Amino acid sequence: MSGENILVVCAANVCRSSLAELTLRRGLGEESAISVSSAGVRANPGDAICALVASAHDDEEWQSQAQAHRARQVTPELIEQSSIILAASRDIRGELVRLAPRSRDWMFTIKEAAHLGSGFSSTAPDRVAEYVAHLDRARSRVVPMPGSGGVGSRLRRLWGVRASGDPASIADRHGSRGHRETIREVEEAVASVLGQLGGHRRRVS
Repeated sequence: MSGENILVVCAANVCRSSLAELTLRRGLGEESAISVSSAGVRANPGDAICALVASAHDDEEWQSQAQAHRARQVTPELIEQSSIILAASRDIRGELVRLAPRSRDWMFTIKEAAHLGSGFSSTAPDRVAEYVAHLDRARSRVVPMPGSGGVGSRLRRLWGVRASGDPASIADRHGSRGHRETIREVEEAVASVLGQLGGHRRRVS
């Protein structure tokens, strides 16, 4: 099978999912048979990409794609036509499951895919399908994600230290002081996914 498609989804489709889309496309390369697209569960169709994502790289290719990006609303059809869906957060994934329940087996958060995909390597034409099968099998046997519980989490609660949040999710901090942290989290998770799918990483500045 060729022409596999990765769909990345966040809330507004102007920051987290658009950054992941452009970074995945850049890392997989122009000649890749894998296409990458993005959408939002509460997108305002036609909205431009956020300024911080647009300024992540200054080369012509990135700038052209960033300027051309326009937010779009996710639909059941988009989901069902995708080989894998990468959601920015667990709550977004939940909304997608409700929208297209038959596709739930190939829905993961970006951070889940990065974690569960550890050790995966393939250059096969249908490697996204292989990747999904690997991720699905790994759900039941991979150790919990860092920060998901255990002694450290209990100690933080005892000491009154606020937890950093769901380790499988990338928080929507668009427009806040934590915006750059969101950019960093997307970049790191996508870099892992790219490595697993045989792509390469070019660091966001």
